[in-house]
Amino acid sequence: VYTGPNVHIGEGFRCDGIPRCLVDPDAEIRVGKGVGFRGGVEIRAHDRARVVIEDGVRIDRGVRILAANDALVIVGAGARIGLYTVFNGGASIHVGARCLVSGFVYLQTSMHRTADPSLAIRDQGYDHGTIQIGEGAWLGTHVVIMPGCVIGARAVVGSNAVVTHDVTDGVT
Repeated sequence: VYTGPNVHIGEGFRCDGIPRCLVDPDAEIRVGKGVGFRGGVEIRAHDRARVVIEDGVRIDRGVRILAANDALVIVGAGARIGLYTVFNGGASIHVGARCLVSGFVYLQTSMHRTADPSLAIRDQGYDHGTIQIGEGAWLGTHVVIMPGCVIGARAVVGSNAVVTHDVTDGVT
């Protein structure tokens, strides 16, 4: 599907449409063995960022994964990513093995600064915070995870939740 020194696709990769990939010269995209993409998947790696999709991951239609700066975005082995989910990785994102990420989920690692009222928000830059989703966790439909949050292993975040603080292992 793609070739180049900074794009690596494992054997058994399958997709039902051509994914859109944009990778800067110093960035990298690595896809493991037995990975499946549905149509309309977009993966972007900018600056010195890396996107790693481990073995056996399934990514549904319209998913967008963005890594920028020095971010490392990892989707762990056997994870399932639902329709139109967005990973916005200005900082690192780690989705653990065998996680379920339902459709329309938004993982947001950066926020606009707002401290200087004399400047337009867009001119104040960003603050970043990594996101970690523990192994075997489940994020329901339309969940938003804000910068700096850790979701524990096997935790369940219910549909439409906006997560602004850490969630303990196994919490539902």
